[in-house]
Amino acid sequence: MNSCRLPPSNAPRLALTLVGSGELLLRLEKRLSCAAAGLGLALDVEIRKDAETLGIPFEQTPAVLVDGQVAFLGLPRTEEIEDWLRARITALGENLG
Repeated sequence: MNSCRLPPSNAPRLALTLVGSGELLLRLEKRLSCAAAGLGLALDVEIRKDAETLGIPFEQTPAVLVDGQVAFLGLPRTEEIEDWLRARITALGENLG
């Protein structure tokens, strides 16, 4: 997958699990990558294809999990992802400071 740009080497990191397969998963991964890079955030992404094992019906994929909790189901707009990532950055900052 091509990313929009690389985040700085000292960027805060966020671990995500993407669940699903196929074109929708690739589109979600691209949107997440571009939104994160634009905000100066680095992502550590794990991809899981066993949605049912994780308790997510395949019809609801792609999905984004953070710490095992569902953050998104389906393919959100890039603006929604950016807003969500901004909130995560704020939370990361509060936890670091």
